[in-house]
Amino acid sequence: MLKVDNLTYSTGDFRLGPVSFSIDNGDYLAVFGPSGAGKSMLLELIAGLRFPNSGSITVNSKNYTNIEARHRPVGMLFQDYALFPHMSVFENIAYSLNLKKINKEKVEKRVIELSEYFSIDNLLKREVDGLSGGEKQRVALARAIAYEPLVLLLDEPLSALDDELREEAAGKLASLKKTGQTIIHVTHNRSEVSGFATKNIYLSNGIIVSSD
Repeated sequence: MLKVDNLTYSTGDFRLGPVSFSIDNGDYLAVFGPSGAGKSMLLELIAGLRFPNSGSITVNSKNYTNIEARHRPVGMLFQDYALFPHMSVFENIAYSLNLKKINKEKVEKRVIELSEYFSIDNLLKREVDGLSGGEKQRVALARAIAYEPLVLLLDEPLSALDDELREEAAGKLASLKKTGQTIIHVTHNRSEVSGFATKNIYLSNGIIVSSD
């Protein structure tokens, strides 16, 4: 279970929080709100890319509030995908596994497994710069779940895709939910997760104004 308790963060004139919510293992939480509401900032705090002014973040009762991102059981898909341009598709997907010094055979097996699941096995030797938007999204998603994080964070994962690719990608997210993956999905478009979100939060001006 992920629990966010009285989390606050300030930068410039913007203040996030206090924000509190919890989700159970296997939940799919959708976080809605207008631009500038603090949605991406909230994900970055959970991921450890920012550290809060106050409050706490726990996963399965362990406190991760001030622990570095690389030591958190969290994977993140960034809005711009943030793929490493100097690496191949294979190397991008394998990145977190190599950081954790997993042996080469297990890394290769996991990368191939994910590339087949996301239908990008024919791209493994390619550089990422030449990929389409849909291909980049699938590579980034494979990288985010490569080491099987307890919580997967998705920052506007479908916003850069056209209608056809968006529908296909949404299907993959629904499939991930069925595997029991705990997911937090930030979006401004409520309809894109209406079929599979189990909980919803609406964020405005840095605070939760409604939840269900």
